[in-house]
Amino acid sequence: MSVVRIMGTETEFGISVPGRPDANPMVNSGRVVQAYAQAHGHRHLAHQWDYAGEAPLDDARGWSVARRAAHPSMRTDEWADDPTVANVILTNGARLYVDHAHPEYSAPETRTPRDAVIWDRAGELVASHAMELLAGEAPHDAPGNDPRHGDPVVLYKNNTDGKGASYGFHENYLMTRETPFERIVTDLTPFFVSRPLICGAGRVGIGAESGVAGYQISARADFFEQRVGLETTFRRPIINTRD
Repeated sequence: MSVVRIMGTETEFGISVPGRPDANPMVNSGRVVQAYAQAHGHRHLAHQWDYAGEAPLDDARGWSVARRAAHPSMRTDEWADDPTVANVILTNGARLYVDHAHPEYSAPETRTPRDAVIWDRAGELVASHAMELLAGEAPHDAPGNDPRHGDPVVLYKNNTDGKGASYGFHENYLMTRETPFERIVTDLTPFFVSRPLICGAGRVGIGAESGVAGYQISARADFFEQRVGLETTFRRPIINTRD
């Protein structure tokens, strides 16, 4: 492929515990990360990140949102480095951690689309292996905090739980600041909205809460409310402007 650009992907996996509708998704997401890390020799589950240079309220279009006016979910620099959250760096350079109520695989940066796909696929294998580990029984001599003590979990590479919650997949592209932001929006929007026609999985259910029976080609169209924006968990945009 002729494209050479720093890019990366992030996948938030849906999670459930069969037969346990009351199961805590944050606790079980932590078990997913812990089980995989433990099986692959990662001794530390709380790698620290330097957020000193992060300004989540800065908008790439040239302005900032006042902190007092920002929704709490936008002030990620206030809680992103929680030392109690399971958070590991894998040997391929990816990050596996708990993001809100989901296990998330943040792939390593790559320079070509092919490599981006390869390392995204690696994340699926990581998720699959974690499920296998939690489906097995803990050894009799395993300590009480071993993640295998507990129910099996199921991970889904989907975008909604069918009850109104949406999560999913993000793509990141490194671009020069010389590129006018409006050109980014103009050129990328058609690509993003037409791509599901070619390679989208779609989903069963119409509406944010899947209240109407039927199949739709886009798995997440019901949750987008604007073309461009700074928000990530509400008024979701197709193109996010967090700088």
